[in-house]
Amino acid sequence: MLVARLLRAGHPWVFRSAIRRGPEELAEGEKVAVIDEDGYPVGVGLVEREGAIAVRMLGAGIDLQWDPAEMRRRVQAAQALRVGLGAPAAARLIHGEADGFPGIAVDRLGDFLLIYKYARLAETYLDALVPILAEELMPEGGGIYMQDRIRSVVPDDRRPPAFHLAGKAAPPEVIVDEDGLKFHVDVTAPVSPGLFLDLREGRRLLEAWAKDRSVLNLFSYTGAFGLRALRGGARAVTNVDAAARSHARCRQNLASSGMEPEACEAVNGDVFKHLERFRQRGRVFDLVVVDPPPFSNVKGAMFSALRDWGHLVAGIAPVVAPGGLVLAICNAVRLTEEEFLLAIAEGAAGVGRRARLIAECGLPPDFPVLPAFIEGRYLKVKLFQLA
Repeated sequence: MLVARLLRAGHPWVFRSAIRRGPEELAEGEKVAVIDEDGYPVGVGLVEREGAIAVRMLGAGIDLQWDPAEMRRRVQAAQALRVGLGAPAAARLIHGEADGFPGIAVDRLGDFLLIYKYARLAETYLDALVPILAEELMPEGGGIYMQDRIRSVVPDDRRPPAFHLAGKAAPPEVIVDEDGLKFHVDVTAPVSPGLFLDLREGRRLLEAWAKDRSVLNLFSYTGAFGLRALRGGARAVTNVDAAARSHARCRQNLASSGMEPEACEAVNGDVFKHLERFRQRGRVFDLVVVDPPPFSNVKGAMFSALRDWGHLVAGIAPVVAPGGLVLAICNAVRLTEEEFLLAIAEGAAGVGRRARLIAECGLPPDFPVLPAFIEGRYLKVKLFQLA
């Protein structure tokens, strides 16, 4: 009965392992009624033919119609929520099941909407949804793109670019605003357009703590945390990333935000090797930001967010000044909050440091999460002091 209890409380997934009589004979995306083991109705959902999830729920009403009228109602409700929240120009407009749309999310980036498709069943209703998005959410003169994220991210993953669905074609770069800072994004990119919208609160947290501190930004990507640190009054910012093109994009972002393009020291290459070089040279920082990808593979050096956080913190601790800070960020769904905190504590203790949690945040308000949906609370942003 625990499964039925979770579903009635709003959990949006029925796992295949929980089904006694499955929907194997039904088509992908077909609407199906879900009942508990005593035969009482739980709700309706859409069939997913492959993978651990068998049904993605639509709602509790057995008579619910999944048609363009219902989709429009849900789009309008999602938009009303963002307006009420005062969501910024670059924002999540539809956050999957929390806004009633199984298997997709929609971001607004300048004049463009970017749809992320996480489940194949979404293909069965996207033809009806895209015109509604164009009417209700797409800025005038804008366009809509879709990125396929059905497969999980793996090392050395190569994905096709996002493809154009409606409206005008996007230029190679679109400039978006976040709290007065400007970021260049590519809505056609195969994985990330260049700015992780879900990390907005984490960037604000860093800016609040950066004043008069030297900041080391590891896995810096396009430098969003570096820009925040500079505006927060950091004495110096050093970005470390394996991709030279990420540093080039950071310089663009700095210039467009009215800052000196070379304001951040750019260090190219493997994070672990540079941490060891900093240690050998006795170079320390007052605040270290670490936002690793789920996987990385740089010249044979592998990192996995599921197993290597302790090792990463042990490598960071020697370059953190006494009493200095570490902003640790993890978005690995399968790494629990408890495991994440324990890995940080063990990594610090292993090199003779003691970690203390002093601040934390999570997803911004335009990324709402259903209370019963534990898997939806994937983002963990923790600010530690190392004694």
